[in-house]
Amino acid sequence: MTLGIYGDDDRRPYFFLSYARSRFRPDDGTDPDRWVTKLFKDLCHDVGVVTGMPTPGFMDRQIPAGTQWPDHLAEALASCRVFLALLSPAYFTSEYCGKEWAAFLGRVKSQQAGLDRPLAVIPALWTRLDPSELPPDLKSMQYIPPDFPSQYAAEGFYGIMKLGRYREQYKQAVLQLARLVKETAEQADLATGPISDFDALGNAFADYRGRARGRRPIKLTVAAHRLDSLPPGRDTYYYGRTMPEWTPYRNADYTTPIARYAEQVVAELGHEPIVDSVDEPATDPAASPTVLLVDPWVSRDPAIGGELRRIDEDPVNVLVPYNADDGETADAEKDLNRTVDAVLGRSLVLPGSVKSVASIEAFRAALPKAVGEAINRYFKEAPVHPPEIEPTMERPTLELPDK
Repeated sequence: MTLGIYGDDDRRPYFFLSYARSRFRPDDGTDPDRWVTKLFKDLCHDVGVVTGMPTPGFMDRQIPAGTQWPDHLAEALASCRVFLALLSPAYFTSEYCGKEWAAFLGRVKSQQAGLDRPLAVIPALWTRLDPSELPPDLKSMQYIPPDFPSQYAAEGFYGIMKLGRYREQYKQAVLQLARLVKETAEQADLATGPISDFDALGNAFADYRGRARGRRPIKLTVAAHRLDSLPPGRDTYYYGRTMPEWTPYRNADYTTPIARYAEQVVAELGHEPIVDSVDEPATDPAASPTVLLVDPWVSRDPAIGGELRRIDEDPVNVLVPYNADDGETADAEKDLNRTVDAVLGRSLVLPGSVKSVASIEAFRAALPKAVGEAINRYFKEAPVHPPEIEPTMERPTLELPDK
């Protein structure tokens, strides 16, 4: 890959902030991740001061709307000097955090094989964590540096930010973290990338996540247009190179693909999300409860519409996002509703299915019910395979010997 954004060595981010987005959506519309954003800005200020560099850090909030976020993430991961992981219980259930971790460690291992250099990874506590909540590989890492204030170890960054009496301890912890970022970057002396295809990367925490709480797999199957398959005149703003990159609620402040957001909500519910698409299914549709996320525009596509008709023969729960601010969709809503009904008529009448989900808040409210209904139906209708029984043997008898 090319490092078009950070090609100048002085422009490389000193750190890449890897964090799990909040799955809670406040009713008042406030940003649920505003405290993470504040920490990032405060840390950038201190890193900029102690390093003198113009690009202290990278956070996914910096990705401009309308750009391909996997490419932007990959470039930042290929260029940053330090990987800063903001640890929380949600971090280890996030598919994307696991991919970011795997991508960076792959880059480190390819460069530092045989070299005696520290790993350019800094785990930082976002919330209080018991050691039992950490994957085995992280338990040996130093995530509570000895020179950090004791309140940080007890509460994490979120706790000392929220509690006013710890304001000075928060400032001290941020400055100490900035110094640690600079020191780690200098000792590791990590060169730029490259990073493999981000979408194809595995999740570094997949095994741990599956073992941690015995999570039930839930399939989130996306049926949406790709940039190379849009109908004539359809705005490219909401689409990506793959179906799971579809972002129906995109605006200047919100750039998260719907599959990524749904994955986070499903993990919050205590399940194991599996994201795939109708053009690249990950598993047999009957292998686990499934929720289908449908772009209404694909109902007009002969190939995808045909695939949706096939899925509808054995109906699944469906959510159909409609962005009320998407003028093209609003103008075509009546016709799109008709074609969606035609290809998914049986699935749409299932309890938990919703045809017109007008906002991300409405989607957040609808998804748990769709997942619950999908699980209930799966256990009622999934085929049962009883264990094979060995052929019955004749009961032995004791016979007296012949006289």
